[in-house]
Amino acid sequence: MGDFFCLEWDRESTDRQRALTPPFPVNRSSFPPPPSLTMAELPPIKLYVYEHCPFCARVRVLLGLKEIDHELVYLMNHDEPTPIGLVGSKQVPILVADGGKPMAESMDIVRFLDANYGGPVLLKESADREDLKQWIKDVSEAAMQLQMPRFHKTPFAEFARRPSRDYYRVKKEKVMHTTFEEALARTPELLEKANDLLLSLVDMFKGDYTVNEEISYDDIDLVTRLRAFTIVKGIQWPPKLRAYVDYYSEKADLALFDLMAQ
Repeated sequence: MGDFFCLEWDRESTDRQRALTPPFPVNRSSFPPPPSLTMAELPPIKLYVYEHCPFCARVRVLLGLKEIDHELVYLMNHDEPTPIGLVGSKQVPILVADGGKPMAESMDIVRFLDANYGGPVLLKESADREDLKQWIKDVSEAAMQLQMPRFHKTPFAEFARRPSRDYYRVKKEKVMHTTFEEALARTPELLEKANDLLLSLVDMFKGDYTVNEEISYDDIDLVTRLRAFTIVKGIQWPPKLRAYVDYYSEKADLALFDLMAQ
């Protein structure tokens, strides 16, 4: 049966090839090969990421703001050997710069890149504000339960295969202490809480596009947390916060998730 199937497949392939063959001679030299990058031309910075990951987005914001050329490498969510082989644990983001030793921990990567690439240092230190710390703590439950079940349904590269989606579900349901289905069933109350907390965040801003007086590590952290809320349909964005998120999306060339919001 298998041999018969192969023969039929070969016959179909041959017929298809004949159908696609043009009825005139083709000068293939008139079709130059597509350009390819040599190793010397590849960006010196390689960043291993997940699209949905706010910690990965921290690094991507800095890279975008400073217009630092880089290569993004999307890992499957269930791929443990690659990150473990690079940094000894299953985590992202992971930076490999100029062929050097791989580096983990998002803010360490941001600090390294800001100090060594793209001109003068851009970011001020974190103000270590208690109000921001408390806000992040207060919003964490609603954020996880609104965002994680929805990211699980996206067509992102890290979820392109069922083993990756299953891996993510098991890990995140354990973190949330509930199932994705139960979290989705709580959407109305979680939305109400998230919208109230977003409104309360507005008064903590000290600049138009900065949470402190100048751009800082606090912005790198906060804007990427807010970006993750764009996957959630029904979020009521205070105009100031929406302008803040849109500003960094544009300046850093970092896509938002509004078009696939659920």
